[in-house]
Amino acid sequence: MKTANETFDAEPGRKAVFATFGWLRGLACLVVFGVVPQLAGHSQVPQYNGGLPGVERSSSGMAGLPENANPRPDGVRALRDAMQQQDNAKRIKELNLQRQKDMTSDTVKLLELATQLNSETKKSENDRLSILQLRQAEMIEKLAKSVREKMSSTVGN
Repeated sequence: MKTANETFDAEPGRKAVFATFGWLRGLACLVVFGVVPQLAGHSQVPQYNGGLPGVERSSSGMAGLPENANPRPDGVRALRDAMQQQDNAKRIKELNLQRQKDMTSDTVKLLELATQLNSETKKSENDRLSILQLRQAEMIEKLAKSVREKMSSTVGN
């Protein structure tokens, strides 16, 4: 009879084989469960970014950082921002100069129309204005409103 401490070995050589190759089985499991998922993740096609502009996906499928995610500007971005500010200031200055030129030409036109209407009303002996004079008065009024709006607004301020 056998005691409880003794075990029954039907195949005595099998136990020695498993003991010898146990480290090999552990290595095989490590390769299967550790390396294969990494390889499969890199071989997948990048995912759809949801239609968001500026959000690009890396090869791992993760969203990349937007360009303005770095709070400390690097030299290139600082130079680009300075150039954009100079370009914006130049454009604003040109727009203000164009607005002043338009305002000057409209004022000259307004003065000409007003003096012409004034001379026509002095020539006529009637106290009434003709249809042409009424239209000219309406044109003077519209031009005066546009000049007033141009004087009150500036570009960039």
